[in-house]
Amino acid sequence: MSNTVKRPRYFLDIEPELRNRIKAVASLHGKTMRDWVTEAILEKLEDDIDAREGLAVLGEVEDTISLKDYLESRKES
Repeated sequence: MSNTVKRPRYFLDIEPELRNRIKAVASLHGKTMRDWVTEAILEKLEDDIDAREGLAVLGEVEDTISLKDYLESRKES
């Protein structure tokens, strides 16, 4: 019996020129195309999560003042 885990496979239909570029860049980094693309996807996911968290923080209003109040305080200074 084999102890390998069955993973789903995804096939991408990409232009040959893009495939060649990916393969070349991956090779320059000493990685397989699979490893390089997986790493790129993970980085993109992390960027998306960071952006969403950043936007959520911008929406927080606790310990903030309105723009009007801020501008008024600047005039008084």
